[in-house]
Amino acid sequence: MMDSPQILCAGRIYCDLVFTGLDDAPRPGREVYADALKICAGGGAYITAAYLAALGDAVGLVGMLPAAPFETVVKEEMQQNNVRSFCEPTKGQDAQLTAALVTGPDRAFVTRRVGAAVPQQKIDDLPSAKHLHIGELTTALEHPDLISAARQKGMTISLDCSWDGQTITRSDVSDLIAKIDIFLPNEDEAKALERHKTRVEPKLATIIKQGDKGATAIMEDSATIHAPVASVQVVDTTGAGDAFNAGFLSGWLAGSSWEEALELGNACGRTAVAHVGGAGQLPDLSALRRVGFSAQAAQ
Repeated sequence: MMDSPQILCAGRIYCDLVFTGLDDAPRPGREVYADALKICAGGGAYITAAYLAALGDAVGLVGMLPAAPFETVVKEEMQQNNVRSFCEPTKGQDAQLTAALVTGPDRAFVTRRVGAAVPQQKIDDLPSAKHLHIGELTTALEHPDLISAARQKGMTISLDCSWDGQTITRSDVSDLIAKIDIFLPNEDEAKALERHKTRVEPKLATIIKQGDKGATAIMEDSATIHAPVASVQVVDTTGAGDAFNAGFLSGWLAGSSWEEALELGNACGRTAVAHVGGAGQLPDLSALRRVGFSAQAAQ
């Protein structure tokens, strides 16, 4: 494993219980049944970190591990995926879990969020890196000193929105987004921010993830760059946006063009939807980097 990461990911870390093949959507007073259950590490920051490592980037993860016995699942998967841990164990709290309920091509989540997203001592002594990626808007709002700590170390910063119905309406979201370089909402999140008249003006670009329509970069001068994505058989969309983040950031930080970075993000997203769960044990994905970052690279 690497001595020093080039990219840090920070955010809430979960143990995901992924139920697939539900015979119906869950409704009050009814029981539904799943064909399968997969237990794996989760959370946007972790999934992005795992895909970055699979692409060949040196990456570290900052966060709180879920309480036992789920901590073991997460730690083992992090080691398998070559993600260096700058995490602290959770003590004296119930487990931080997400149940992903997959019905057809889409999914819903039920999450138990516990305590702080990131250990304060790790923010106070943030590891040195080239770039910081924050996995959720909520984490950035809870830990604004994470952004200042990264700037003091000369890092560029990206931020995923990650849906939170309460956070997305807050009046201080605009000011926070203005402090980061790259903002990465999906299309629904971008529309919700627009409805609430939130200014989305990061320093460099907003990257809107659009699922099977690809992705669009909106630059600081309002110019747009769109990259379509080739179709793929969707098994589970859990973590697809976080995988996209990894591909885009890996390309962008390596000096690729915006178009190439978007295409590499799309290729990672296509890889993610082809299997169950956010990451699991990932294969070597460095082949996705081949010349042009073709949108067909994940086939």
